[in-house]
Amino acid sequence: MICVDICRGGSVERNVDPRAISDLLANGPELMWVDVVDPTEEDLALIEEQFGFHPLAMEDARKQNQRAKMDEYDGYLFVTMRGYPAQSGEEASGEEIDAFLGPRYLVTVHGGECASLMETRRRWEQRPGRMPEEPAFLLYVLFDTVVDSYFPVMDTLDEAIDAIEDAAFTPQARLEVSPALALKRRLLLLRRTLAPMRDLANSLLRADLDLIPASTRVYFQDVYDHTLRLLEQVDLHRDILTSALEAYLAQTSNHLNQVMKTLTSLSAILMSLALIAGVYGMNFRYMPELTWRYGYPGTIGMMILMAVALAAYFRKIRWL
Repeated sequence: MICVDICRGGSVERNVDPRAISDLLANGPELMWVDVVDPTEEDLALIEEQFGFHPLAMEDARKQNQRAKMDEYDGYLFVTMRGYPAQSGEEASGEEIDAFLGPRYLVTVHGGECASLMETRRRWEQRPGRMPEEPAFLLYVLFDTVVDSYFPVMDTLDEAIDAIEDAAFTPQARLEVSPALALKRRLLLLRRTLAPMRDLANSLLRADLDLIPASTRVYFQDVYDHTLRLLEQVDLHRDILTSALEAYLAQTSNHLNQVMKTLTSLSAILMSLALIAGVYGMNFRYMPELTWRYGYPGTIGMMILMAVALAAYFRKIRWL
């Protein structure tokens, strides 16, 4: 489905006939936004025919599996960005939005409903007196909305990682390692998505891009700062999560060592007692203590004394 919106005199006119795109490009408004939702081959063929986009750019738009990037063509820019999906699993790496930026138009291609596009359209419809009438600024609004969609995700990760960190540094607390590892993998996927977004924002700051006026370039600097902040948060969260896991594993190892020391101490005590009992359990006829009247209580007393002495020693060296 192709939606064509144009701006005339500070007001937005929606649902223009897509077949009139070529006429609008020749004698039309200063700003036209063409949004292609769930594109079919007919939709893409119409866009390619009306705008004359390069086949390589159209191939990238068809595949919908590109990393965030910017390609410069004759008279327009092809931009790919990835927003965080509203509903996603752990393996999600973000929904892709492809954009063609020209002197008087912005063409966006994406699959299904996109929260970032909906927010951009809301701001676009409220644009009179608030947004400059230029495609580059509309691209900035879209890019800024896409980047801002990651901040609620980071807030959710903050809470989850804080809970894991508290559990890791709480004595006798039990930490589930599987959720922590899943969070770590999620952070890795976020970084793989955000790093190209940072590079894209940096590319749009180039001074030699005629399609982005200097007055608008400063806004892309703000988006670049946001991507840097997000990447720093991701790296910080990964370090915190790694430290929490290492601390928990160290505590578990120390606890296991203490348990082994306790078991070793008890085993040494019992082996000493078993040694005495074993000696007097031998079936020899001539043993001095066998006929002694106090042999049994003396042996029991010696066993108790040895057990107490060993227990006191192991207690002193903190094995018990």
